[in-house]
Amino acid sequence: MPEDNVIDFATEKIRRGDHMVRGTAADGLIRAIAVTARDTVETAHQNHSTSSVATAALGRLMMGALMMSTTMKSEDELLTLQIAGDGPLGGITVTANSKGQVKGFVNHPNVWLPPNGRGKLDVGGAVGSGSLTVIRDMPGAEPYTSQVGLVSGEIGDDLAGYFVLSDQIPTSVGVGVLVNSDTTVRQAGGFLIQLMPGYDDELIDRLEAALTGVSSVTDMLERGMGPSEILESLLGDFGYQELEVSPVEFHCGCNHERAKRAALALGEDELRDMIAKDETAEIYCHFCGKRHYLTPDELRDLLSDKD
Repeated sequence: MPEDNVIDFATEKIRRGDHMVRGTAADGLIRAIAVTARDTVETAHQNHSTSSVATAALGRLMMGALMMSTTMKSEDELLTLQIAGDGPLGGITVTANSKGQVKGFVNHPNVWLPPNGRGKLDVGGAVGSGSLTVIRDMPGAEPYTSQVGLVSGEIGDDLAGYFVLSDQIPTSVGVGVLVNSDTTVRQAGGFLIQLMPGYDDELIDRLEAALTGVSSVTDMLERGMGPSEILESLLGDFGYQELEVSPVEFHCGCNHERAKRAALALGEDELRDMIAKDETAEIYCHFCGKRHYLTPDELRDLLSDKD
C-alpha cells in the first residue's frame, strides 16, 4: 500500500474520535484551530459529577486550553488556565499539553442555575466577574504568568480577550457544550481563529464579515460538521488549507508514586502523627477525582527515604 494511503487511513481513524484540526488561510495570515471533544468533556463530567452548567463551563475552558496548546513553542511546555470568578462555580482550573491531553476541575461542581435570557446554560452567571490567569510552564525555566480580567464569563469571549490584551493578537474564539437532559454531554467543540503579523485592515474587515452571524459551535456539530468542516465553512473564501489532524483526550497521569510525593507536602510532623495513630493517608486528585491511599508502612518508608 502506498505511503500516502497509510497516512490517510490513520488520519481518518483519528477523525472518528475526539480530535483537533490545525490549518491556515490567507497565505499564512490567518491561523485556525478547531476541536471536537464530546468524550473528553464527558469524562470530566463523569469524574466530577458536574451539573449541566458546570460541565459547560469546564468543557469550554478545557477545549480552549487544547486549542491554545497548539500555539506553544516547546513540546515540553505545559499550559494552565485558571478562572477565578465571584459566581457560584468559584473557579475553574485546566491544564493541557502539546500531546492533546487535557485535565481540569471546577471548585463547586454541583451548581445549578436557571437558563439565561436566551434559554441557554448560564455559564456567564455561574462564573461571574473575575480574572483569567494563563500559566506557561517549561522545564528548567520559571513559569510565565499573565492575568487579564474576564470579559463576560462565557469563556470564549474571555479567551479572545486574553489574546488581544496580553498578546496583542486579534482573535476570535467560539466554544460550546451541549448537554442532554440526563446531564451527559451531547456535543462539545470549538474554534480559534487568529490574525498573524502582516495583516491589513482589509483582511480584518473581510474576516469580521465572514464571522458575523455564524451559528453556534454546537449548532454546527449538531448538523454533522466536524472541525475540518467548521474551519472550511468559516475560512473557505480565504484559501483555507488543513495542516494537521491530531487526537485529543482527558488524561490526568496521577498514580500511586505521585501520590507519595504529594503526601510529603503534609509535612513531617503530620505524617509522624498519622503513623503513630496507625492511620492511612488519603491523597485526593482534584483533576480526575481519584483517591490514593498510603498505609502507615508506606508513610514510614517515605520519611525514611527523606532522611
